[in-house]
Amino acid sequence: MALEKVYIPYGGYWCTPFVKWQGNFANLHPVTFAAEITRRALAERHIAPQEFNNLYFGMTVPAKNSFYGAPWLAGLIGAEGLTGPTFSQACATSARVVGNAAFAIEAEADMNPTILCVTADRTSNGPHLLYPNPLSPGGRGEAEDWVWDNFNCDPFARKSMIETAENVAR
Repeated sequence: MALEKVYIPYGGYWCTPFVKWQGNFANLHPVTFAAEITRRALAERHIAPQEFNNLYFGMTVPAKNSFYGAPWLAGLIGAEGLTGPTFSQACATSARVVGNAAFAIEAEADMNPTILCVTADRTSNGPHLLYPNPLSPGGRGEAEDWVWDNFNCDPFARKSMIETAENVAR
């Protein structure tokens, strides 16, 4: 399908700088930081948050209170009542957010969708999760270090991200 109705105006996009692991942003909350950057970027471009009728939010690594995803981010940028889906697709989250937004614009062109796409993640200081398992010995839960465990082993391919990257580079 050729995209004919999708339009991102020049300068209508922004990004925070990438910083090294455990660098300057390691302790910033990804949702509140994304909201701060979004508020600033919209203000610099003279775009009111109310101009959007949908929010596509991408987040792969959970953070405290991120359960509320898109509606929380919307409230933080001054767009109370705005909502939309939250996407998570490992290393392709940003691409999935933009791709789904473009598809929605094409499919719903007659409704004039205006979609704000925001992605936010923090891999430094990723969460340590405990999944309940009442059937295990003593009811002990199953633990996962979200970032470390998943970087070290894709559950399907059984390879680490580094090994996959090296294979692709070769």
